[in-house]
Amino acid sequence: MNSALQGLIAATGLIVLHAPDGHEVFVNPAEVTLLHQKLTGKAGFVESATCLINTTDGKFVTVTENCLSVINAIKGAQQ
Repeated sequence: MNSALQGLIAATGLIVLHAPDGHEVFVNPAEVTLLHQKLTGKAGFVESATCLINTTDGKFVTVTENCLSVINAIKGAQQ
């Protein structure tokens, strides 16, 4: 990630997570409404996704980070 993009992320308070295909996903912590951790043996998630993030617009994002890591990233962005 280049320094200009890092500065933009820092200025906007976005957190950087990773989609199951490896791409970076930029999430606004203020828009997160609910997190769902993948349960072992349960269907409904892409294989490499471990946390599903619901947002205020009714959409969702699946990421490879676990939900505890997402919570820690949100807390870090709020400081």
